[in-house]
Amino acid sequence: MHRQVALVVLALGLCQVLSLRIAVHAQQPLEPTSLKETDPPETDQPETDPPDRAPREPDWPQAYLPSEPVPETARITPLFPAQSPADPIGPGHTVSLFNDTSTLTLGGNVSLVGIAATERTFVPWNPLFVLPPSAFGYNTNTFEMHARQTNFQAMFTGPETEGFTPGAVLKIYMSDTSLTSDTYGLLPVVAFADVKNDDWRFAIGLQPDLFAPRDPVVIPISLMGGTGNSGTFRGQVRLEHFFKPTDDFQTTFQVALSDPISTILIDSNRRSTESNGWPNVEGRVALGFGGRDEQLGGRQERSLEVAAAGVVGQLRNSQLITTIDDINDGTVIRSEIDVWGLSLDGKWNVTDRFGFIGEGYVGQGLGNYAANIFQTFNSQTYAAVRGSGGLLEGFYYFNEKVVVHAGYGIDAPVRGDLAADGIARNDAWFSSLFWDLNRTIQLGFQVDYRTTDYVALPDNDAVVFYTQFLWRF
Repeated sequence: MHRQVALVVLALGLCQVLSLRIAVHAQQPLEPTSLKETDPPETDQPETDPPDRAPREPDWPQAYLPSEPVPETARITPLFPAQSPADPIGPGHTVSLFNDTSTLTLGGNVSLVGIAATERTFVPWNPLFVLPPSAFGYNTNTFEMHARQTNFQAMFTGPETEGFTPGAVLKIYMSDTSLTSDTYGLLPVVAFADVKNDDWRFAIGLQPDLFAPRDPVVIPISLMGGTGNSGTFRGQVRLEHFFKPTDDFQTTFQVALSDPISTILIDSNRRSTESNGWPNVEGRVALGFGGRDEQLGGRQERSLEVAAAGVVGQLRNSQLITTIDDINDGTVIRSEIDVWGLSLDGKWNVTDRFGFIGEGYVGQGLGNYAANIFQTFNSQTYAAVRGSGGLLEGFYYFNEKVVVHAGYGIDAPVRGDLAADGIARNDAWFSSLFWDLNRTIQLGFQVDYRTTDYVALPDNDAVVFYTQFLWRF
């Protein structure tokens, strides 16, 4: 039944998009200067170029650009993918500091998200996968409305010294200690300092992973985690080098030492998972082809970007002993898990308004990277869980104000590596639409059709509807 509902919903969504195209076709686009001072609707991919000019994406660095002209080396090097296309901040407020040698830019947005699902998901306010149906046949449809995606951002840029420009970035969401929390609080997603020039960048702090950094363009800040999109945020020391022989080609080399445990996810198993005494090592090589040309939506992007990344590390997990009954002859008190992963990602701008985004991974012990449906080890044998996954998404700009995205994502751990309580497959078809009414107001709409396959528990599927009202400041 849910599959039939999903087909009907997707058909209605297509009709809505076509009618919307007719409605907005006659509208005049925003002035170019207005678009370049704010963020476009679509902010999804990692940028890899040191800026010859102020970059359009991702949304965080773009929002931090000072409004006054600055030297080329002082402009913000594109650092990481956007957290969500639905939360680019507005014009913000930039002040000069220390006799006009430094700038501080403050901004953010107020977000109100509504989520309705035909079956209960984990979690209803930030869906990651579908829970099993009720054993008693009860309805488990849900509705949530929250403002936890409201966020505040700050960027500091200091004076150039010895050819390097220092800076710092902070982004905080109004969520509690993790993305699965249902209470309000303060959740730092990014907090780092860096120094950079046109050839090198060194950064320390809370940063996005180098492993599988490309994100789909969707409303929820979970960004299809556990459904084909791996990579999260963690403490990290990073070094980057940019090699640009011509304006039409660039290679970016990145390497990092990072915390083996993600600061965003929760280990819900009755075991303590920690590092095994040494950091994870991450690396990435990105290639950019074509000049950074003007694209519809105010973007400045190359026609093709491809990248390969990897991570290696080790975890240690120990059983939590709470009663004498937790100990028996077959209990594995402690084990070590080898972590490794390989990822490929890319973006192809076929035209100035149409293109594709893709990412795929393979590896083991990657639950802390939002891969393999967050499963790091078998809950019975405590051996590492292997698996693979990925996503493919297409996008189309109707004009400067309206963009639509549609795609498919899947996580597929090796079933034989899972215990009876494991999740063997999690996938979703999704489509999102973003409409910038003006510089500060954005409307977002999204529909998912999700299916979750359990090893022993009953499988389930759901249609999930999202709406978002966004006010940038």
